Amino acid sequence: MKNVYTVLLASIFLVSCGGSEESSEDEFKYYSKEEATNKSLELSIEASGEIEAISTIEIKSKASGEVLFLGAEVGDYIKKGDVLARIDQRTPNNILAQAQADLELSKVRLGNAQSQLIRGEALHDEGSISDKAFEDIQETYASAKSSVIRTEVNLENANISLDDTIVRSPTEGTVIKRNVEVGQVISSPSVAVGGGTVLMQMADLGSVRVRALVDEIDVGKVRVGQEVSIKVSAYRDRQFFGKVSKIEPLAKVEQNVTTFPILIDIDNKERSFF
Repeated sequence: MKNVYTVLLASIFLVSCGGSEESSEDEFKYYSKEEATNKSLELSIEASGEIEAISTIEIKSKASGEVLFLGAEVGDYIKKGDVLARIDQRTPNNILAQAQADLELSKVRLGNAQSQLIRGEALHDEGSISDKAFEDIQETYASAKSSVIRTEVNLENANISLDDTIVRSPTEGTVIKRNVEVGQVISSPSVAVGGGTVLMQMADLGSVRVRALVDEIDVGKVRVGQEVSIKVSAYRDRQFFGKVSKIEPLAKVEQNVTTFPILIDIDNKERSFF
């Protein structure tokens, strides 16, 4: 990290008091006159840190059950929509079959209720049935209609639950961690108190950052937006550059040494890191 200060340098003249002319000339051999100019003074701060992804997401399954398939390993680059995992579909399939049967039954009942309503209207107009009897027919029809809507919703939810057994990537990125293996039984975040099982962690490695710890003595010399020169142990002959994006206000104290985390953003489109 560099901070540039402008310093005005003044020239110094030495004048001897007394002595021979030869002696004066000898003294001025060791000094020279220079014009006063503005020069810059570079101040460097060294700090160590770790490279980390800026954006990281956790992949979870909306469905609970046994993991039957995993479609990615650590380090794999994944596109949006790629299948990451498949969960046991037996229970969702059974619920879907029941919802389909319930919908068929409710449609049959609605058809019967509609036929009764048509006949009831004709009989009511002729005065063959009482108002109460006709109202009961209307209520039966409304109930049958409501049942159809309810079973249609149940069928849609059953289809959604079945789709949830296939876990797809919500974005492009690289798998940086895999938490489960095939055969493991996982829980859904919608039913688990702890938030459900994390299947994988993905990150966008196109932009990364360094979290460097700067001593409290030097942190006042750091400013957001400053350019930073970075050296990585894996690339000893190569130099990288970044910019300070944030100075975290919460200090860390280890072994009586106080430091402040400084976040430095690095463009990693060439995938030089990770």
